[in-house]
Amino acid sequence: MHIPPPPIVCDAEDRILQCEQALEIAIQDIVSAAVTAGWQKDEVLVAITNLSDNLMLADSMDLTLNELLKTFRRPRR
Repeated sequence: MHIPPPPIVCDAEDRILQCEQALEIAIQDIVSAAVTAGWQKDEVLVAITNLSDNLMLADSMDLTLNELLKTFRRPRR
């Protein structure tokens, strides 16, 4: 599966759109493969949405945990 790289110069709003376009075919392929395996399309789309949300929450928790750990690792005076 080939996902094209981001453009060299692009503002933030356009960059998100470019990312969506870059991922669209890969996600369509995943949906198609899951439907072929017997899953309903709506189940697959909800699962992909849930997985995306979970990844975002996990990343957020990782950042929070890393900040907390930095606090504990600072030398005490």
